[in-house]
Amino acid sequence: MIGFFGGSFDPVHYGHLKTARAVKKELGLTQLFLMPCKTPVHKSALQFSNQQRLDMLNLAIAEFDDLQLDSREIDRQSASYTIDTLKQIKIDYPNKKIFLIMGEDSFNTLETWKNYQQLSDYAQLVVLPRLSELEGSISRMGVYFAKTLLVNISSTQIRSKIRNQENLSELLPENIIKYIGKTLHKYE
Repeated sequence: MIGFFGGSFDPVHYGHLKTARAVKKELGLTQLFLMPCKTPVHKSALQFSNQQRLDMLNLAIAEFDDLQLDSREIDRQSASYTIDTLKQIKIDYPNKKIFLIMGEDSFNTLETWKNYQQLSDYAQLVVLPRLSELEGSISRMGVYFAKTLLVNISSTQIRSKIRNQENLSELLPENIIKYIGKTLHKYE
């Protein structure tokens, strides 16, 4: 059983990493891949480039070595849709049960995704709620609501702290903080 945790990871932070590790254990996955999207349709513009987000994810998995990176969505030359990604994953892993893991915010926009009704044909959908009361609220699609809650850190919060030059030490691994510092100094 393998999982794919999608997101913009703009930037990746402890909320993503600690939650991914916990849900991997909860589901009993043999592998969990962090899968950054190319250009998120349902969010505003990204602060970090595709290459910078990949660099930070590589730094993160150096510390969280039980997680892996899948860059297929960023690498795709054409528009990237989750349904197409899942079809490709199913071809790549024909004998594995596949889990698509997403945060509650993404799940709340699911009905706007391309061919969203078909997602469960290719993967078991797993939602990481922010609040435990959400559990079981939408069972019609065969969605599993994880007991693992999203760690209460957001990329928006981090980007605000970066702009205000505030301390990031409890939000990001140290190697990513250094990377962001070097990256931002390039543009000053």
